[in-house]
Amino acid sequence: MTATISLSQLKQRTGAILNQVVTQRQDVMIERYGQEYAIIMSVERYQSLVDAAQARVRERFLKAQQEVYQATSDIAASEIDALIAESIQESRQQRAGLTDANNS
Repeated sequence: MTATISLSQLKQRTGAILNQVVTQRQDVMIERYGQEYAIIMSVERYQSLVDAAQARVRERFLKAQQEVYQATSDIAASEIDALIAESIQESRQQRAGLTDANNS
């Protein structure tokens, strides 16, 4: 559950609010001029969110990697390497402004 407080309340009760966040494991939404402004959460909660996000990214990457392997199973590794090298070269040229990205 998330508690909501104003920025002025945070200024007046910072220590108590931080204690609430850590000991009661309650996130606190800070509002400024009636708008959501920031959130305070414990380091443990933050780390669990980061870990979960990284796990989702890794899962999507592994799924995409498997799809690429399946889609390219009939292409020789040397041909794939050549296509990658060509794509890298084109990308570098585009970033350097040597080619028009729309005409490649």
